Amino acid sequence: MSRALIVAVVVVVVLTVFATVDCAMSDAKRARVLQKPVWLVVILLLPVVGPLLWMFFGKVPRSKMNAAPALPDDDPALHERMRADREHDARIRELEEEMRKLDEEIEEARQNTMRNHPSNHTGAQPVIDPDDESTPEPNGAETDGVDDGEARGK
Repeated sequence: MSRALIVAVVVVVVLTVFATVDCAMSDAKRARVLQKPVWLVVILLLPVVGPLLWMFFGKVPRSKMNAAPALPDDDPALHERMRADREHDARIRELEEEMRKLDEEIEEARQNTMRNHPSNHTGAQPVIDPDDESTPEPNGAETDGVDDGEARGK
């Protein structure tokens, strides 16, 4: 008899703990008949009846809830997010292209400033990228890629 009583107490405690956690963690939209806090009080104050009432009458089964669309393709919110992502990506590509053009303009202006710098008119060599072949050599001389010092045998 005492074993049956111990088993019954354990079952009641487990049932009460399960129902309490289930009620506390479930979405408020799933609770029916009473609000969630009231259900928690009922579960705790009525040890056997409260958890059973919660399980059978207190919550809407998941199958009867407004189920999400079965496939992601059927979800209009997904389509909206994807459209917004595509628009965002396109805007970023546009901004990157604008930044590239601005960088090119700034670099061109920097090179023009260096070409027209007063130190370049005093016989000093311009400080420009060596790959830039569009700048004329001083005195109109063309270079063949060999340093004048090396060509003269210095």
